[in-house]
Amino acid sequence: MNTQLIADAVGHSRGDEEATIWDRLFAFWFRRLVYTQIWEDPVADLAALALPLGSTIVTISSGGCNALSYLTAQPAQVYAVDLNEAHLALLKLKLAGIRAFSDYSDFWQFFGAANSPANSDLYRERLRPLLDVQARAYWDKRNLIGRPRHAYFTDGFYRHGMLGRFIGLAHVAAKLSGIDPELLLNGRRDAPARVEALNRLDRAFHSRLARLIMATPALLLSLGIPPRQRALLGGAPLNDVLYKRLLRLIDGHPNETNYFAWQALHRGYAGPLDRCLPPYLQRHRYECMRNGAGLIIPHHASLRQFLESLPAREVDAVILLDSQDWMAIDEIRALWNAIDRAGRDNVHVIFRTVGERSPIESDELAALRRTWLCDDERSAVGFALDRSGIYGGFHCYGRR
Repeated sequence: MNTQLIADAVGHSRGDEEATIWDRLFAFWFRRLVYTQIWEDPVADLAALALPLGSTIVTISSGGCNALSYLTAQPAQVYAVDLNEAHLALLKLKLAGIRAFSDYSDFWQFFGAANSPANSDLYRERLRPLLDVQARAYWDKRNLIGRPRHAYFTDGFYRHGMLGRFIGLAHVAAKLSGIDPELLLNGRRDAPARVEALNRLDRAFHSRLARLIMATPALLLSLGIPPRQRALLGGAPLNDVLYKRLLRLIDGHPNETNYFAWQALHRGYAGPLDRCLPPYLQRHRYECMRNGAGLIIPHHASLRQFLESLPAREVDAVILLDSQDWMAIDEIRALWNAIDRAGRDNVHVIFRTVGERSPIESDELAALRRTWLCDDERSAVGFALDRSGIYGGFHCYGRR
């Protein structure tokens, strides 16, 4: 796996002379499978973008969930770009599944439940032949005891990856504190037992031990948060920030329709119930996924490099996730110049921030605001609909 692009991206966020050992360790860790599920809500994205039919979308791929879910907007193509080849391998595996499985039940078994021993045979016989060399090498690779990566899908795929393992440790800590995550997920809001569980959660997050643990950069690495992104929270104690956002995740939207809450508290999906699944995994959208799979185009590159390679005025929407939280001012400026060149007159750009403020509103990037205007109404729609609840800001920009 080529890791230099990731190392460069983290290094550019502060410059080689300022990069710490934690920056370099994050670059090393981020080569791996970090997110088995993307933590930005595609329903919120599409509501904020309000795309016309036949749009061209450029997005950071991450786990590929959203790139696939954008097919519900009937685009002309979706370019899924990422520096992390593990995430691209996951997207390619999902695309292979959509092509290979004419029956939704097979797709659900492999990518939804993702815990059947029979998935090893499905991988070898039906998915592996459809993968390119890089993706095949990734999923075939064995660990020290000879277990291949594709075996993740035989024992609970969503328990793997850096974030999945961290959530598992959080569940152990919760149980040691007398907190039942299933009660937080499924209990009646005003039930005494659930109220007590929430009180215990409050005490656990605000304990001296929690403050100590959550002040360590190692915790941020486990969450997939680079050191620069932590700095954007200013002096706010991380334990308090995470506590408030966890509350928003589990109580901000009904849990019967919030698959993010299920991933956090149950470590898997509720079941093949469309109302509580990402769009690409929903049964009633499966034909749409099968018809549109060829419109997803994976690319291994930085987003700016990819945009600079496109013809001018080709793109209708760009989804940056939270990538600008990593970037130095010069990198953000160069990225938006690339968007300006590749974007159509009515192009829209959406992104999240760990803090509340958009970097485009900073004094250093005032020149960008001569071209770009934050659409407050669309931004508010996206923030309100985003069920994951983990970000401080949702921002939608368009040309002036």
